[in-house]
Order: sequence, then structure tokens, then C-alpha cells
Amino acid sequence: MHLPALAPAPAEAVLPAHALASLAPPALAMEHAPATVAETPPDLAIMPRSGGSLWNIVLPVGFFLLIGMLVMYTAPYLIWHWRTVEAQSEAEATYLKRRAELKAEAENADERLQALDKRVHLTGLGFREIVRKVSPKVVNVSNFREPRKGDLAALGKRMLFYDADKDMKYVQIGVGSGIVIKPGYVLTNHHVVKQAQRLRVTLASGQSIGVDPEDVVADEITDLAVIRLPANLPPAVREEANVTCEFADSDKDVHVGDWALAVGSPLGLRQTVTQGVISAKGRLLGMLDLVELLQTDAAINPGNSGGPLFDQYGRVVGINVAIASDNGANQGIGFAIPSNVAKKIFQRLVDQGEVPRGYLGIALDELPSTQSKKLGLGDQGAALVVQVQPQMAAEKAGMQVGDVILSFNNEALSRFQPIRHLRQMIVDADPDTQVGIGILRGRQPQTLQVTIGKRPMNLP
Repeated sequence: MHLPALAPAPAEAVLPAHALASLAPPALAMEHAPATVAETPPDLAIMPRSGGSLWNIVLPVGFFLLIGMLVMYTAPYLIWHWRTVEAQSEAEATYLKRRAELKAEAENADERLQALDKRVHLTGLGFREIVRKVSPKVVNVSNFREPRKGDLAALGKRMLFYDADKDMKYVQIGVGSGIVIKPGYVLTNHHVVKQAQRLRVTLASGQSIGVDPEDVVADEITDLAVIRLPANLPPAVREEANVTCEFADSDKDVHVGDWALAVGSPLGLRQTVTQGVISAKGRLLGMLDLVELLQTDAAINPGNSGGPLFDQYGRVVGINVAIASDNGANQGIGFAIPSNVAKKIFQRLVDQGEVPRGYLGIALDELPSTQSKKLGLGDQGAALVVQVQPQMAAEKAGMQVGDVILSFNNEALSRFQPIRHLRQMIVDADPDTQVGIGILRGRQPQTLQVTIGKRPMNLP
């Protein structure tokens, strides 16, 4: 008997596995689960477990790689930052230590200054009082001449100075300084008043006094001049000019390193005060080769010429005369005529109207070293007579060409610059005085008694 074909299963028999599982008991669902998986569509069958295991590997590895890259990237910065912080800490510690040291030093300095305050204060007050003491004695000296053709076109009317006393106009050709040494007399430099046709002396108060060149006497060799102020000054001006100046002994009282104050009119700026020290003594310049000058670093500029150089007591130690400069302005090297020379020349000019100087009438030359060795002079200074002027003091005393001078008035010639030394002693000798001059004639020493003559005024 032929069995009939089986009919298709009811629709619920082909439900998905998850549907069967929901209808059947748990045990039955598990038994039928494999069969139902095979019937599941392919896109649903590959989703579980295989994909989850790949991400479980990739994610940790990526995480650790990221951490490693961050560490590698940030490590140099972290090291640099750590070192910077360490350096800053060390610098801060050093700064705090130094600040503590500075504070301690400042406190100690305050203590030392308090201990020295009296002396320091007195030094400052000393300068102040010196200026107050000496400033009224320092004057400004202006040099004028009459206008020439073309001056008005070249200079203009504003450059002309009107002198009410003379009712004339003048052109200023120079300016300098000076000091009232005693009532009615001003000491200054010769080059300040040279070729003047009219002078104006301006006192510290600003009062101006006109002076004619006839009232000036000068000594060109020492570059000093004396201005005689008019006798008919107004009472107020006469009182201001009625002062006396004190001189220091430049040989005994003045030493290198001493304080020095210069007062004058540098560049026409009246009553200017500069401060420094005595830098050296015994300097010689070509322009004043017969005067041993003081050197100072107190600022001296054009216009200071003729003004005084004071010491810490307000005494005149010198008269400013020149500067050493590459550009014509102060470079810290100024020169002053020593007070002993200035005082002596001033007195001669006031009393005699000139400075009479000694004169022998000879020409000198250096003694050759070969001749010096033959004469056995060694280190002794000597000067060779190469010319004797007729009818002059040396010829009258019997001096001859070829004589070797060794001493003057019992003073041996200097080993260094013996000719300059001898010239200085000759001009310093008073005319008509008798001195002994030691010579070698051949190899025989002699002493000539010479009556000093008077140096002609027209000699340079």
C-alpha cells in the first residue's frame, strides 16, 4: 500500500531557533539549537565571537602603543622642565644668599659711613667753604680790539661790544680768567691780555671794569701779567676788589695727590669750579721751558687761563696756563705756574714794572760723550761753551769758547738736561750780583767770579 506523501510541516515547525527556544523547555531548546543554526542566514551566522576576539587584541596593543608614543614625545620636555626647575631653584637659592650678603654689607656700610660721616661731611663742607672763600677773588678778563675793515660784514653788529666808558665799539678777541691778589691788582696770563686795545675785568658780582693796555705789565717768559685796576672805582666796586689772596709754598706745601680746585671762566662761563688733584710736579713745556709747571687733572679748558688753582685750604698753589689736548678741550691734563714763581713775578712786576733777569752772554751745547769720558766726568752734568759774546758778563770774567761748565753758584749741573738747568739758574740770578762758575779748561778745574748782567728785554 502506497503511503501518501507527507505534508509540509506546519508553519510553526520552521520557526527560527530563537523562537523555538522561547516555546520549548530549556533542555529541548539546547538539543535543537545546532540544527537551527545551520538554517540561519549566512550574514547572521558570522557575527558572534570571532569579531570580538580581534578587537580584544587590537585595542590593548593600540593603547600601549599610544602610551609609548606619548612617553617618547613628552620625555625630552619633562627632562628639560625638570632641569629648568632645578636650575631655577638653585638660582633662587643663590639669589637669596646674595641678597642676604648684600643686605649685611649694606648694613655694615651704613655703620662704617656713620663712623666716617663726620670726616666725609667735613670734606664736602670743606670744598663748599673753599669756593665761598675764593670765588669773590676770581675775575673774568675779556680782551678787545677796535673793529677793522670787514669785521662788520664778517661778524655782524651783534658781535661788537659797546664800551660806554670810551663810547666806542670793540671786537672781542679773547677771554680768560684772573685773580685779585691784593687790592687793585689782578694777576693773569700774558697771553690773555696780549695785543689788547681794551680790557674788561668782570668781578664775581658781575660788575665790569674797563682797563687800558697801559695799565698792564707782563713777563712773557713766565706768561704772567698784572692788571692795575683804576683808582677811581665806584665805592661798591672798590670794596669788592679790596681783597687779598694767600699763596701756598709750592715747593714745600704742594705734593702729588693733593686736592686741587680750579676756578675761572672756561669757554666764557664765569665762576666755574672744577675739582681734581695735583697729578705731577716739575713738568716742562716747550712754550715755558724755563718754568717747572704743576700738572693737574682738575678740568681746565680755554678760558681758564690766568685763573687760580687752589689747595684744600683755599691757598693759591698755581696759575692755570695751558692744557695738553688732541682736540683743544680738556682731556684731564692741565698745567699751572707754581705759586712760588707766580708770587715772585707778581711782586717784581708791581714793584719794578718788569722782571729783571740774569744774563751771561754765552751759547751752550751738549758735551760729547767721548769728551766727557776723556775728562773723567762720569755721571756729572756739564755744558760746553761754544760762543762768548763780546762785552758781556762771561767775557768780562774771562770765559772762553771750549770751557766746560760744571757748576753755577756752587750748585752742580743736573745730569739730565744740564743746559736747561744752567739757563734756569742764570735767568733766576739777580743782575749785578756776583756768582762763582765752576769750569774745566782743558783738564784743569777753575772757578770764575762773574758779575751777572741783565737779560735784554727783546730776547725770546
